[in-house]
Amino acid sequence: MRRLLVINPNTSASVTEKIETLVKEETNNQILVETVTADFGFSYISSRTATAIAAHAVLDAAARAIAEKTTPDAILLACFGDPGREALEEMTGLPVIGFAEAGLLAASELSSQSLVMTNGAIWCDMLWELILKLGISDRIAGVHSIENVANDPALIARYVSSEAEKAGVDRVILGGAGLIPYLPEVIAQASVCVIDPHRIAIQKAVALANAHEPATSEQDHSLTDGKMNIKGLSPLLTAALKGA
Repeated sequence: MRRLLVINPNTSASVTEKIETLVKEETNNQILVETVTADFGFSYISSRTATAIAAHAVLDAAARAIAEKTTPDAILLACFGDPGREALEEMTGLPVIGFAEAGLLAASELSSQSLVMTNGAIWCDMLWELILKLGISDRIAGVHSIENVANDPALIARYVSSEAEKAGVDRVILGGAGLIPYLPEVIAQASVCVIDPHRIAIQKAVALANAHEPATSEQDHSLTDGKMNIKGLSPLLTAALKGA
């Protein structure tokens, strides 16, 4: 059976539990799932500083998980912002998909524009930067924050419906790991289509795992040339960077 490594970039074990529950529900025991939490950083990622630290924590968590367990066939980066996604793919040589990238790309393939919404104003700028990088800005009407109503599913449903109407769209991508428990109720109550990017990302991760061809022993994923000194990182991350 194929294996999927799921990494929560923040340090909240309760968020990890919510993510793991959703992943196992969505995959229905069709893949072996290992879920890990960042060992250091922030319990809630709400700044560029926290995002940069989370990217380091993601690499460290992946190195630890892979050293202690069997190498997975794919990695799911369980944050609607994907901190460290490209670095993680580079370091491990494995396919990596994040909540944000998966949801945004899925929305870009639909017939009309979508509005992106999440919890946290700083994420609006960072998600728009990702949208520009993906080359899909013509498919996205904007990125808005729901932080003033984020703890009440009924209020979230009314707010996303109102913001979609103002933006002239009938579809919202609502992302953020902390919102996972609220999404079914929000989807049921909203007057517009609300897309769950987390489920999209999980299905994409499973597809990537199933399509993955394990690396041969001859393939080298070392990111050093033998002359570089690595200082201050955890032993497992240092070993991973050296391809050990």
